[in-house]
Amino acid sequence: MVNLYILNGPKIGRSFELREGVSLLGRSPENDICINDNTVSRKHLKIVVQEDRYFITDLWSQNKTFYGGEYLVPDQEMEIVEGAPVAIGMTVIGLGEKCKDKISSYMETATLIRRGLPSGGAFEDRRKRAWQKRGDLHSRLTAILQEDLPLKQRLDEVLSHIFHHLKRLDRGAFVLVEPRSLEIKESIFRFSKPGRGEKASYSEKAVKVVLKAGKPVVYSKSYMEDRDGVVDTLKVLKIESVLCLPLIGGSGVIGAMYLDSLKRPDGFRKDDILDLLYIAQRIAVTVESDRFAADILDAARNLTGDDIA
Repeated sequence: MVNLYILNGPKIGRSFELREGVSLLGRSPENDICINDNTVSRKHLKIVVQEDRYFITDLWSQNKTFYGGEYLVPDQEMEIVEGAPVAIGMTVIGLGEKCKDKISSYMETATLIRRGLPSGGAFEDRRKRAWQKRGDLHSRLTAILQEDLPLKQRLDEVLSHIFHHLKRLDRGAFVLVEPRSLEIKESIFRFSKPGRGEKASYSEKAVKVVLKAGKPVVYSKSYMEDRDGVVDTLKVLKIESVLCLPLIGGSGVIGAMYLDSLKRPDGFRKDDILDLLYIAQRIAVTVESDRFAADILDAARNLTGDDIA
């Protein structure tokens, strides 16, 4: 018997017990596992458990299934490794107990955010409209991540769509690191409004805190508690509010997603933070898979001595 875990998405942290044999997963309640996510197809994935081996098949889903650095060919069965992330739309799932450590920090943050959300009446109407906009954003991001483009270009487009969705924000960056040393390998930076002559920058202190702790943080200049000295740095950099989220892969923290507002101390609402948590984890899967594919390509070049495209 094995458990399926939701590593990222509306039901993050939830688990489902998979029986021996075939289980169907999708948005429709007719499936064995129902995932309430508009980027997941009604019948999205077939999962087969055979003792200690696991197989998945994409069922011609609209937003496809992403595993091991590539999108699955529909109707072709693929064996997967326990604990490895599988992206279905904007939701990420995994099989086996190895998944638990990957969701703990996100679970803590998501639970605290949900507890602080109001309910009832006009708020529920606004929340429905907000979820519709989020569905739009998730569909666009899924399409971007499926494009055959360099990783840097895809991440730049992701930031562009986040800015379109959250107009209170001014700057964003993806900071990618080597998991063991946390040495920065690459940074992708973008302003919300193109054509600004300012130098690309972000709060390095906030990013370092997140990379080290592996947990999301939100800061504003008005915060009184500042154990890490980040708020003082924001005052110097003239930043009103910051949200920084870790990108967590199977090998640990592989980077951070950074967003800030130069004018708004309330740049991040609770619903926004929850939504961005989901996006960050989906991005982590893409980054790790891209690195895996690059490592395989390098290994092939070393073995053959050829310049493989």
